[in-house]
Amino acid sequence: MIEIPVAPPEAYEKYFVQELAPIGGSLVGSFFVGVIPLVLLLLLLGAFRMPAHYASLTGLIVCIFIAIFAWHMPAQQAFSAIANGIVFANWPIMWIVFNAMNVYNLAVRSGIFDIFRRWMLTNAPPDRRVYLVLIAFSFCAILEGVAGFGTPGAICSALLVSLGFKPLDALTFVLLFDTTPVAFGALGIPVTTLARLTNIEASALSAMLGRQLPLFSLFLPAYALYFYCGFQAGVIECWPLALVAGLSFAIIQGIFANFVGPELPDLLSGLVSLITIIIFVQYWKPKYREEFKAQLIANPINGTGQQDDKSLGIEETTSDNKSSRSSVASDKQEQNDAARQSKTQTTFVEDVEHPSQLDPNVDPDEETGELSKPPTTTELTKPTIYETVIAWSPWVIIVVMVIIWTFAGVAKFGQLAVQFPHLHGRVWLTLYDKPYDAIWDFQPLATGTCILVAWVLFGVVVLIFGGKPIVFWEAFTDTCKQLVFADITVSAIMSFAYLYNYSGIVYTVGLTLSQVNRAFPFLSAWIGWIGCFLTGSDTSANSLFGNLQVVAAREIGLSTVLMAATNTSGAVTSKMISPQTLTTGVSTIGMRGKEGYVLRRTILHSIFFVCLIGGICCFQQYVIPGIIPPWGDNEASL
Repeated sequence: MIEIPVAPPEAYEKYFVQELAPIGGSLVGSFFVGVIPLVLLLLLLGAFRMPAHYASLTGLIVCIFIAIFAWHMPAQQAFSAIANGIVFANWPIMWIVFNAMNVYNLAVRSGIFDIFRRWMLTNAPPDRRVYLVLIAFSFCAILEGVAGFGTPGAICSALLVSLGFKPLDALTFVLLFDTTPVAFGALGIPVTTLARLTNIEASALSAMLGRQLPLFSLFLPAYALYFYCGFQAGVIECWPLALVAGLSFAIIQGIFANFVGPELPDLLSGLVSLITIIIFVQYWKPKYREEFKAQLIANPINGTGQQDDKSLGIEETTSDNKSSRSSVASDKQEQNDAARQSKTQTTFVEDVEHPSQLDPNVDPDEETGELSKPPTTTELTKPTIYETVIAWSPWVIIVVMVIIWTFAGVAKFGQLAVQFPHLHGRVWLTLYDKPYDAIWDFQPLATGTCILVAWVLFGVVVLIFGGKPIVFWEAFTDTCKQLVFADITVSAIMSFAYLYNYSGIVYTVGLTLSQVNRAFPFLSAWIGWIGCFLTGSDTSANSLFGNLQVVAAREIGLSTVLMAATNTSGAVTSKMISPQTLTTGVSTIGMRGKEGYVLRRTILHSIFFVCLIGGICCFQQYVIPGIIPPWGDNEASL
């Protein structure tokens, strides 16, 4: 018989009391009613391919009815919870996303992004298999380490599309790779948040994650290559690449997570992995395959192809137009033509003369993504040292600024704790037997503001580089157009999550899953999976379920450190299917409203990964408990 916690009688006089079994007093029956909004959201996105903003709004409406009429939440408090979710969605989440995307769009409009693409093409073999690992794995981890909240998916998928990937493939595999870095994203915020909520030392949680996630990091490149190009072309021909990438990433991630802390594993493992791959492919290259030849695609924003030849570094065009172009118009560079030719590399450019004939953001066949016509051949000039510095400047500025901002504690200056009316201290959290706080921490100098400062500094670089002031306005309007539906989706899904939380539905679901006793380590990963699917954030998933994991672990006699860490590890596996992540990811590759196509490609990987995390957790708890970092009551369970 399941013992369901109940609130003290006096709580009913002052609070809305969360009911854990409101459907006929049955916890299991209440569980099945409570998961209706979740299942509906998945079906609308995956089965019916409904655009994410419509699916999220529909799920929110259903959740409102269930919260008010089944969980008996007062309407005033229900809509206050929704308002809390909308506010949090826009500050800090969309504030971070907006400024990061503004940096990206400014790089595109100024032509600096094209130099960055050219640097990629001329410093690595023109093979999409190499770029898949280099960009989707290593470079994405660097961006995840400093920003997070979906921006790595949007930027890296656009970069892959601009190098010849089909949009659907680009976003699918970026999301597939953007799993193990998520736990330590935004300089370790998910781990530090979990530590604060559970009173477990951040170093212990970081060490436990450092004994789970590096296993995934080691094999993830080979796994992704297999699904991208098959066993022969992906695994047999590219195993040295997969090994070098995975091993360099996993070693750094494991060392820093275990011996330093949660702030730097992503950033440094991504950076070391990227540098290692670049050096390695100077001496080793995969077997040449025409079908994986990289190609330079027109402007990744809107297909207008308004780059100039200077940024593209084009040496000569195809024989069809019988003309030649100079990559730089200066007399000095013309005199050094011979030296420059020695640094060129043959690659593909998609219709540079008439780019408007093909929008690279629109996949002609959403399932197969076949290109409408073959690319043409041209020569690319390897960027000079000056151009290389300019090309890397936006990312380096963001990384340096976020590191300084975080370790200096700048975000805490001017912070305001805003108590939400009709919600703060008005809800009784039955599972934890205490009033529920509803405080919005408004930080004017949050990470998004840090990235805004980075945008200003990068703007100075753009002007020095010769960019016109009009590109700032163009980048701003591009960002607004790209994120309008993303903002609706994120606001709706965060409102959904907050209502799900404050109504008590989420605790009914979590409590039901925690009643499996010895099987709980396996389901511990699924609890985190649900949290991140709802919110699109590992941090928010830890906020939702971190304490639940610790309470259940103590009742069953399991390791609190392991269960709390597994909540984080399980959460990273649903990042690839969260509506918030999907809607941000499609914003830059012309697939807006097609989030369902991506979800259909990622859902099985997500389920497989979370099952693996659950299996690892069981193995660590029952077979090798000595691997669990000793901490507090955790020592008694070993």
